Amino acid sequence: MRVDKRFVTRAAAGLLCAGVLATTSCSLGPKDLPVIGSQAPSGGYAITLHFANAMNLPAGAYVMLDGLQVGKVEKIDVTSSDLTVTAGLNPGTRVPADVHATIRQDTLLGDTYIGLDRGPDTANVGFLHTGGSIPESQTSSPPQLEDTMAVLANFVNGGSIQKVEDMMSRINAVMPVVEDIRQLSTVMTGDIHDLGHNTATIDGTLNGLSDTASAVSDKSNTLNLVLFNDKAQRYWQISNHEILGHVGPGLPSVGSLFFNGYWLVPMLDSLAATVHTGRLTFDGAPTAIDKVNSFVRNVMLPFAQNPSVDIRSIQGPGGDQMVGDVENVLRMLGAMK
Repeated sequence: MRVDKRFVTRAAAGLLCAGVLATTSCSLGPKDLPVIGSQAPSGGYAITLHFANAMNLPAGAYVMLDGLQVGKVEKIDVTSSDLTVTAGLNPGTRVPADVHATIRQDTLLGDTYIGLDRGPDTANVGFLHTGGSIPESQTSSPPQLEDTMAVLANFVNGGSIQKVEDMMSRINAVMPVVEDIRQLSTVMTGDIHDLGHNTATIDGTLNGLSDTASAVSDKSNTLNLVLFNDKAQRYWQISNHEILGHVGPGLPSVGSLFFNGYWLVPMLDSLAATVHTGRLTFDGAPTAIDKVNSFVRNVMLPFAQNPSVDIRSIQGPGGDQMVGDVENVLRMLGAMK
């Protein structure tokens, strides 16, 4: 039986290629495979970020600043003290020196990326340049998967869901009938519409009060001179004594009970004290009017135009706060950030 030499040559070449592939594939891992879009933007510059750990952060992950993609992760190096992430940024990107970097994942199955948040003093610091570095004190690593699963298990097995369900059942039990709520909302809607359509009248009233307070304030010097200063009060007190001292004896028919009219002196003294107190009220009237005007314009009218309810606390029957647990679940599900 004769074998074609060309067949033998092809078979040997095939076996050689298979052997090479078999030996080289032993050292090939997922990390060595190219990632689509992992190349850093051309023409930009690179910075380094230091993290305590960078779990599930792949090469080619996005770098986000102010909701915009500004670069990509080039490589991740393991050092003796931390993980150094090298990120390539787009040309013209200006990253503040006090920026805070966080490894984030919007949902449980979403892609991992690096989010950059501006610091509180961004306007007074410079910007990172080529070779700039963000220290570990300005970075936050993602929580361990075990911790996340432990929190989820504690929430599910701890009865929090049942407590929320019982709480909602109690709320539904104490709420009025739907028809009553609709009727109440209809009446409130009409009142709010009437209030919104008559803001001109409210403005006129507030303007009138403001003008009155301004007029009183403009005449404060005259009022203080005539009525409210110490000399004026002393004058009126002496006038009361003099008038009563001369008029009282001229009215003998009134009787001994009203002799000399000195029974009015305590009342007039109280009246003088009242006038002195009223001066302080008049002095503070413009400020009070301004506060009422600001409250109506900035609080009542915006609420009347867009009424809303902000739930800040959900308390269970045992006094436990449910807001934190609900927030953790919604964040895990990707319903909130």
